[in-house]
Amino acid sequence: MEFAIYSICIITGFAITRWVTENFKFHVRNNKVWIHHWIISLIFMAALFVLKIESEIVWGLLTGVALEGLGRKNWSILRK
Repeated sequence: MEFAIYSICIITGFAITRWVTENFKFHVRNNKVWIHHWIISLIFMAALFVLKIESEIVWGLLTGVALEGLGRKNWSILRK
């Protein structure tokens, strides 16, 4: 059942992230660099990996966040 929970959390993370990004204009950026939400998710995933945290809920939500960001057209780090 861990895969079921993981899958549900991926979809939930994706949907929540899509809703938040469409309704709020929160950005972590400056004149040169734009830190997208998929990068922030990746950083959290790396920390979870190092700390050996194995929560399918947390991993699923973070995977959903990353997948939503990677599905967008402009996801480069450098600003143009």
